[in-house]
Amino acid sequence: MIFARTLLLAVAVGGALAAAPCAAAGSRTGRPACDALVVHEPRQLRDSLLELSAPVLGKPPLAWTEDDFDRIYRTADYCDGVRDPSTSSVIRAATWRSNLDPAREAVLSTSATLRDSDAFRKNGRTKAVVLPPCERLLEWSHDPRDFRNNSAAIFGRDVLETPLEDFDLVTGYVKSCAPALFRIAHGRLKLREDETQRRLQSILDVYATVHAAHTERRAGGNRATDMIAYMDGRPVPSTLASRRTQSLVRELDRYAASRQRLPADQIESMNREATAIGAEAKTRIETVWAEAVKERISRDIFSEQP
Repeated sequence: MIFARTLLLAVAVGGALAAAPCAAAGSRTGRPACDALVVHEPRQLRDSLLELSAPVLGKPPLAWTEDDFDRIYRTADYCDGVRDPSTSSVIRAATWRSNLDPAREAVLSTSATLRDSDAFRKNGRTKAVVLPPCERLLEWSHDPRDFRNNSAAIFGRDVLETPLEDFDLVTGYVKSCAPALFRIAHGRLKLREDETQRRLQSILDVYATVHAAHTERRAGGNRATDMIAYMDGRPVPSTLASRRTQSLVRELDRYAASRQRLPADQIESMNREATAIGAEAKTRIETVWAEAVKERISRDIFSEQP
């Protein structure tokens, strides 16, 4: 913070510092306002700002403002050509500008995006989901085969238990955070843009898939007699399974709704089909539903009531 105060002083009093003999006494450059600037390498300062992580000159990069950059620019202009006799370092205003310009653009645009996203987060009226700070979205992980992810840890509610009303808010929020997260992921985690894109797209794809499955299931009608399958204690819509599996489920649901027993030939063929689906399953959802179908058929066989 001494550096920041020195810059403010330099901007406020300008050349008067250089002209005052008492001020120059003990100064390494002859201009006290330039002493703090000459000990910093503009390229290193730029790189530190672009990491968007640890404090730079006592202030987190994303807390830097236009005024902060302007103070450095004005001080560099004031100190242009000043040399440090002990190191022969020379302050070049043009060098400071060429190095800090990209950092300025990255920092200010990222912080502006985060402010907008934070307003979205605070104003979003979700039913159950809790929208996290944008940076937490970079922690997302999802295993498509097992359909296991950390949605509950990030959003406060597992995607499979997310109310339909919240899906658009989640995807809208992820999209609002994306521009800032590309820079943050590169600066802090050294992730390539395509790696960050895949991670964010995974969130959007998972939520879009589950939302579409719930919507399709709801459009087909939810009857009290319809089958329910559970995965990790959470209901899984049959519309997340393959069309082949869905066909079996619909047939079983039709018989259950009409309170009819399965014909013997249907029992045999459906059980055989469910067994084949389970054996060929490439996802856990498919396996879960194949087992649910077989269990339903078994219950129907031994139940006294249709």
